[in-house]
Amino acid sequence: MQGSVATPLVTPYLYPEWGKEAMRELLEGVVDFGEIQRLVTEASPKLLIGAVEVNSGEFEVFRDAEITVERILASCALPTMFRAVHLGDDGVYWDGLFSQNPPIRDFMGEFPDADAKPDEIWLIQINPQRRKREPKKMADILDRRAELAGNLSLHQEIDFLYEINGLLPYLPKDKYKHIEVRKIEMLRELDAASKMDRSPSFIREMFAYGEEQAEGFLEVVS
Repeated sequence: MQGSVATPLVTPYLYPEWGKEAMRELLEGVVDFGEIQRLVTEASPKLLIGAVEVNSGEFEVFRDAEITVERILASCALPTMFRAVHLGDDGVYWDGLFSQNPPIRDFMGEFPDADAKPDEIWLIQINPQRRKREPKKMADILDRRAELAGNLSLHQEIDFLYEINGLLPYLPKDKYKHIEVRKIEMLRELDAASKMDRSPSFIREMFAYGEEQAEGFLEVVS
């Protein structure tokens, strides 16, 4: 409707938190959060989830066994759609899109020695870097603004790695190494409404597109 007529902006604090509760039910249906402490070991894959504390503006990363259903909900709390998530005495959180997206620097901090650091980092960039057409509908303008904000955070993280790569001759060799950054990009032209499309046919179409992009990516890097 935003693309056709003037619609009021409604704060999520004016309607019940049905979306949040549906998400909680979905997560708890597939993940036994009570078992995370026992299941996570030193050999487990690293899982980092970002959120931003609304009042202080400080970015927070939740790691591995620290992850709870509430912290995942905090990292999903888009401010125009969901209320901020209160994490007890730890603060009030929104999605970490505007701070570190994704938290590459924190990820690299998980590997203090050069031998343990990865040779490459693969990024899946879901916000398009480029658009062919100027956005003119209000929904598309707001959507593009959000895409640019997210990509700004992403490029700040990538530039950090590039800067380290350039400084390698002056850094301790036992702590730093060259790390290649490779990206799988979203190249399809989709409008703002597509982000809310949950139809099975569209989801299948996007899965097929993702598989096609992944195959092309692997052909290049192999």
